[in-house]
Amino acid sequence: MEEFGLTRVPYYPELNVVRRDTITNDCSPIVLSVLLFWHSKDKYVRFNARCHTHLLARNLRVSPEEVKDALEYLSDIKLLVKKEEVITTQSEDPNKKTKLNEFYDLDFHSLHEFLKEKGITIPVKVLRMASDDYFDFYSYISPRRLPVVQGLLGMVKGDKYDTAALNACAIICGICRENEYEDFSYKALAPGWRMLAQPPATAFDVVQRYQREGERSVDIDLMDGSFFMPDGDYFGTEKHKIWHSGKTMEPRILAAALYLCFTAVDKDIEFYSDLSMDELKDAFELLYRFTSLKGRIGEYYYHYRDVQGEKLKEEQEKYKAILDSLDNLETFDF
Repeated sequence: MEEFGLTRVPYYPELNVVRRDTITNDCSPIVLSVLLFWHSKDKYVRFNARCHTHLLARNLRVSPEEVKDALEYLSDIKLLVKKEEVITTQSEDPNKKTKLNEFYDLDFHSLHEFLKEKGITIPVKVLRMASDDYFDFYSYISPRRLPVVQGLLGMVKGDKYDTAALNACAIICGICRENEYEDFSYKALAPGWRMLAQPPATAFDVVQRYQREGERSVDIDLMDGSFFMPDGDYFGTEKHKIWHSGKTMEPRILAAALYLCFTAVDKDIEFYSDLSMDELKDAFELLYRFTSLKGRIGEYYYHYRDVQGEKLKEEQEKYKAILDSLDNLETFDF
């Protein structure tokens, strides 16, 4: 770092409520701001005190001891979850045979509850978007400004991708073919895609565009956003999402059904959505009627929506009831 340079760090003034009056120049708010930015940037990151404390202290222009004290304090008030792991090294020095890793993870739900107790109500969804590049530096991130988000975590590859792509095409061609879904198809699909998927086109015709060498990705324009899901063998990203900019439900239901196509063929990917289980019922039915597949929802869906306690049991029971009800639906051939 340059001796006379500037260090740019994230800071959220709402987190000033964690400041301790008994500590002069308490750095807890800025440490928590950095961790909020970091953990909202990537769900897989963890702050390792052994590796990161000195780096963070240098960037914040405070001492490592101050950072360590802030981490312990934030753990004590349950905003950070601390886990310790002892690792064995290859060193011949008996004093260096083991190392202690102290990992700190931000608990978004606890932060939400803590802020609410202080009179600051910030939904977990907003906290999770703290680092999103969609917003400018001085943006006020509020629920009213947020789009509805849905997506997948993980990759679908090879034959499983081919199967899911064909099923996705069965849905978009099916809603353009069946009279009872005509109004839905016009509201859900962008006009160009509505023309592409309407009869005489079949799922087998449309899927060919997603199976060409170098172009193996399902991309479909909806009325309020674009669905994109690639073959993991060709495009290595594990994060896939759609931002619904509109207010109508039809594009959201179609996008959810398309994502559930992929969860139905691969158990290693996770679906997430801002839609409640009641709202997703139509997506499960749409998928089943045109493919005879039952979409899968895992723990990450509930974690993403911050569903806990009795509400979690209620949502899980609704999910099971939806899957059971699908067997009674009429299905279409493609």
